Amino acid sequence: MLEKNLARTKIIATLGPSCGRETRMKEMVRAGVDAFRFNMSHGDEETRRSWVAMAKKVRNSVKRPVSMICDLRGPRIRLGIWDNELVLQKGEEVVLKSGKTMGRDGAIPVDYSAIVKDLRVGHRILLRDGRAELKVLRKAKGRVHCSVVRPTILCSNQGVNLPDSKVSAPALSAKDRKDLRFAVEMGMDWIALSFVRSAADIKTLRKVINKLGSKIPIIAKIEHPEAVRNLKEILQVSDAVMVARGDLAVEMGHEVVPTIQKNIVRKAIESSTSVIVATQMLESMMDSPQPTRAEVSDVANAVVDGVDAVMLSGETAVGNHSLEACRVMHRIMDRTESELFIDSWRLRPGVNPDCLSGNTIAMATVNAAVYAAHQAGAKMILAYTESGRTAALVASFRTRIPVVSLTSREKTYHRMALLWGVRPGLIPTPRSTRGRNRAAAKMLAKRSYLKSKDLLVALTGSFQVSGSTRTMQLMRLEDLG
Repeated sequence: MLEKNLARTKIIATLGPSCGRETRMKEMVRAGVDAFRFNMSHGDEETRRSWVAMAKKVRNSVKRPVSMICDLRGPRIRLGIWDNELVLQKGEEVVLKSGKTMGRDGAIPVDYSAIVKDLRVGHRILLRDGRAELKVLRKAKGRVHCSVVRPTILCSNQGVNLPDSKVSAPALSAKDRKDLRFAVEMGMDWIALSFVRSAADIKTLRKVINKLGSKIPIIAKIEHPEAVRNLKEILQVSDAVMVARGDLAVEMGHEVVPTIQKNIVRKAIESSTSVIVATQMLESMMDSPQPTRAEVSDVANAVVDGVDAVMLSGETAVGNHSLEACRVMHRIMDRTESELFIDSWRLRPGVNPDCLSGNTIAMATVNAAVYAAHQAGAKMILAYTESGRTAALVASFRTRIPVVSLTSREKTYHRMALLWGVRPGLIPTPRSTRGRNRAAAKMLAKRSYLKSKDLLVALTGSFQVSGSTRTMQLMRLEDLG
């Protein structure tokens, strides 16, 4: 039997002061957390190093795969630094400038050197996650003069969004490049890039990762209108996408986010690309020990749509109920999933002609394996993988049959913790196909996943070549040994 306390949909928890200690992190993993997110927009390197050490110690202790995600800041724009709050009145004219400190003329600083260049008359400027809105009146002498459309109180370092502007900032800042070196050094399992606008941003990031001697997979955060327009191309070059609903709502309007979310999830699954939904999923639990009914429905709907993972942000990083938020999230997912697997929930009848997976032979093999497993009444789909790609292809079918994916690579083992429905297993590096099968049989029997007469479908490829899955075999557990 597979572990009953693990849901098919995975949970990502953001680390922060509320949970950044070993005992709490271990409790969170036992409560169902599958990945820890390191938000590079906040905190210092020394603290993050200690968290990495704790995460590695915890996952070794609990003997479960746990992914570590490095979330780069990307071309995020923020206000500069000043001492007192600024009260903006409706209709008032305010002035913005590039820089980190307040101008002598009272101009509000923005930490983006091209703020004047990228703005045009009539463009909107959104502040504080969209709570305030400015409209550009004119530009003069390195300043942007604006009218306050929606008033607010401003403080230092708050976010700035330019929904009408084509932001010319590079995909990776100097800070991002420094953080990337940290991520590679620490052995992070995934890299997430904020404010992706096109496939070129992902290609740029991948080149930098490769130059650092790594092949860490990339999560493209979809939170900008350009990314929504370029979604197909972004899916082709990304290993996963995240629906980052906070900035997406600010940039495009709250009312369009639900349909955009469903569209991104659907297209990601069709392209066999992992998909994560994030932002304010259990926001009220930052202060309350119980979620709202709307939040419960939000999480459940993401599960019904078939997302690979849902993410907790402030709820775990700075909230007062970090552990309970994880437990509540898991209970919602477990209860929702229990209603979904009466039939073959998402079994594909054949290979989707628009599939963007890039490997039609592997996809055709996986398609046949999933179909055969359901027709023959198999108890499990067993996938051998080196890179994790075969596991991702199987996961994209969202099948009711349990999926176990075995690898001899520890990095792949932990990366697969994010894949929908996949239970990763780590086996010793085999010297032959027979040795690999024996290691698989031993692990499956030890964990009581199957009985000796139980039927399974095994997916294999060339023993020497990664990414070459092309064989599907119906067999019994006793045949493996």
